[in-house]
Amino acid sequence: MADFLDNGIVQAVLVAFAAVAVLGLFGWLKFKRDEKVVEEFLKDSGLPDRKRFSTTIEIATATSLHEDRIRKICKKSTRIKKEHKDDDTWKLHE
Repeated sequence: MADFLDNGIVQAVLVAFAAVAVLGLFGWLKFKRDEKVVEEFLKDSGLPDRKRFSTTIEIATATSLHEDRIRKICKKSTRIKKEHKDDDTWKLHE
């Protein structure tokens, strides 16, 4: 078994696997953080004196996240849904 782990190809594959796992974990954590920021904005904007749906531009302006990032988060999130009439309008799924 020790000879197997001394093989350079096996070591490279193990390092690559570990790197992919770590990068995947960091990507998932970043997504969850950004999703929470967007959810908080949508929750705060759902007050009775404001409309229920918020546009991508409104969310991006308020959260300092890029519009493309907002779209990606909202499309992947199970707690955020889009308005059927407008692809760039989102609300918190209750």
